[in-house]
Amino acid sequence: MKIKSFFSFLLIVLFLSSFEQISAQQESPFEDGTVWSLTFVRTTANKTNDYLKGLAQTWAASMEEAKSEGLIVSYKILSGAAANKEDFNLVLMIENKNMASFDPDEQRKAAWDAIQKKTKEKMGDKFDATVTNYDNIRDIFGSKLMREIHLKK
Repeated sequence: MKIKSFFSFLLIVLFLSSFEQISAQQESPFEDGTVWSLTFVRTTANKTNDYLKGLAQTWAASMEEAKSEGLIVSYKILSGAAANKEDFNLVLMIENKNMASFDPDEQRKAAWDAIQKKTKEKMGDKFDATVTNYDNIRDIFGSKLMREIHLKK
């Protein structure tokens, strides 16, 4: 009977020690950060400045308003030379608090619609012409959602 108890005890100890090892192995080496929405764009030859001027009046104006209303955390644009014909030269980045920022939400949708309306009204007739011209001076290569991570030390 004592041998059975000893084996039972030994099995429990082995189980607990393996559970601790599994838990330690599964511990993430990072903490979740904000979520970035990335759009990859290539402008046509000699049109990057035209595109950026348009973005300043449309996209960036909307992003500033969204930031002030707490809809986004921040935004930025990265620029660099395309590596080849199939590469982008601009990345439009929008930082969101978390993945829940992309869940359907009528209030958030209404706030975004109001921002769009305000931006259009501010630009007047130039808004539609500017946005329509984007199709002539840039190609969208795709978009991606990525989470920022903070490595644990």
